[in-house]
Amino acid sequence: MVAVRPWTEVLWTLIIGFGSLTDVVAAPPPSANTLEQLRANQNPFSVVEDRFTPHDPPINWYALGDSYTAGPGTGDDYDKDKNCARNVGSYAVQLENEFPFNVTNDLDFIACSGYTTADSLIQVKDVIEPERADFVVMTLGGNDIGFSSIAVECLVKAEYLPGDCDVTLATAKGLLAATEFGTNIHAVYDEIFAKLKDDRHYQLYHIFYHRFFNDATDWCNDKTFAIRNPKLTRALRGKINNLADALNKRLEEVAANYIRRQQGKPSWSQASRLIAINPDKLTDNDGKTYGLFDGHRFCEPGITDLKDPSVWFFGTFSPDSLQKREGSTSKRQIAAPEVLTQTFHPRTAGFRAIKRVLQQSLQKNRPAER
Repeated sequence: MVAVRPWTEVLWTLIIGFGSLTDVVAAPPPSANTLEQLRANQNPFSVVEDRFTPHDPPINWYALGDSYTAGPGTGDDYDKDKNCARNVGSYAVQLENEFPFNVTNDLDFIACSGYTTADSLIQVKDVIEPERADFVVMTLGGNDIGFSSIAVECLVKAEYLPGDCDVTLATAKGLLAATEFGTNIHAVYDEIFAKLKDDRHYQLYHIFYHRFFNDATDWCNDKTFAIRNPKLTRALRGKINNLADALNKRLEEVAANYIRRQQGKPSWSQASRLIAINPDKLTDNDGKTYGLFDGHRFCEPGITDLKDPSVWFFGTFSPDSLQKREGSTSKRQIAAPEVLTQTFHPRTAGFRAIKRVLQQSLQKNRPAER
């Protein structure tokens, strides 16, 4: 008897290009595939004493925003909400289980794949309890310009389908430059700080986005993510990276403008309560700037496969280090919408690096003072 593919699988195959959503995906090694095993495999980190939080434990915090916090494809489902694709490999869950302070913590993980600033604004108003959170972490802003859908349009959409990558990129840049982009993010900032206590001990950490490619190598010029997809020329890779750079630069401006607006307010007088983290522009101990995913992007030198385990992004149908479900045998079964959503998002290894940066930022910005 010939197995019949679900209609959703056939649809995504036509959109992305020829290939099977199940046959193409090699099974990951039989390693960690549960939350407990994930905890056991995490790298050690120097936990410090919490002498910043002005109340008894636990430290309460929220993780909200879009798919770059939700973590589609990274291990077991976090909860039963399939629409949001929250998974245990997200940096938020990893941080909860490897907290940088020596006290208990209580995470409310409400990030949702596909969320825009408008969605998050409603969620903050409806879900975050007043004066409960000590800090909030989020990724937000990319979906307002269609960041993930741009990657699909320009990189993995079958060539026989209509659409123009350059037009899509130009539209995104127009949305990025619009006043509404900053205004909408400021509205979310305002609502979050309205829910936090008006005190410098209560903070928001806004994490930005990533370049997908090394755009200086030549070996990728003839590579594609699937049959009938665009070739990954240096020019195309450069265009996608430039958009990521422009998005992060604009987010930096939006955050800096918001901080300037708070000048003169007592709770902001000693330190910023909004901490912006650009993972593509970090600084090492010698003052040199680097990108968190440097050496782990698509098309890095020294590798020849877009699905190489050293790449910290999902490609099309890429496996992760964590299996999606316990008991799976030879194939990693993922619902068609999520296998598309996870594309061009961090794998668990990438989220582990983001978690480490957030650990360091929390320790730096919540210093001992009691």
